Amino acid sequence: MASLDIEQTRILLMKALRHLADGADYLNELDRAVGDGDHGTTIARGVKFVIRDLETAQPSNVNELFVLVGKGMMKSMGGASGILYGVFFRAALDAPATTQLDCRTLAELFTFGLRGLKLKTKAEVGDKTMVDALVPALSALNHAATDSLSDALNDAAVAADKGARATIGLVPRFGRAKTLGDRAIAAQDPGASSVALLFRGLAETVTEFSASEFL
Repeated sequence: MASLDIEQTRILLMKALRHLADGADYLNELDRAVGDGDHGTTIARGVKFVIRDLETAQPSNVNELFVLVGKGMMKSMGGASGILYGVFFRAALDAPATTQLDCRTLAELFTFGLRGLKLKTKAEVGDKTMVDALVPALSALNHAATDSLSDALNDAAVAADKGARATIGLVPRFGRAKTLGDRAIAAQDPGASSVALLFRGLAETVTEFSASEFL
């Protein structure tokens, strides 16, 4: 499957976000080692709010759907995670408007998202944040040797998961986990892990589309 239209993109985002919310217990467990233990619960609350908005939205392009996700997360989640996810998705407003989502346009939307995060935080790969999963996932999208959105997203999901797992052994340099210093070295970063879950949800949903009536 090479591209999705606006309605397919709406369904893609809702299904991927539900996959992310389904990992709430896992994310909470990871967060207990470095934070309040509520990262998954916070994510799930945001997803519930966003899906309600997505179901009733009447977008004229794909960008508006991503912006809607960002606004909903920022409004409903609160805290650093809500702000960061909000900034990431809302940055689609700055990207060229598109009515089709393919490898190139998705990479472009997420590139603007990463750029927005860079303006909000100075985190780099290796700092034990969501950036550790996001950067390799985006790199995989940008270097996809295929027009298949399903294949490209699967590569991105694998890269994001590898990046999240690579946060084990790192010293956190941002957020509450920073105050733990070496005590947080053995933990896997929950923010990077939620990004990995999001990309896995995107990949699995597009794979489902490839065998469905959306073809």
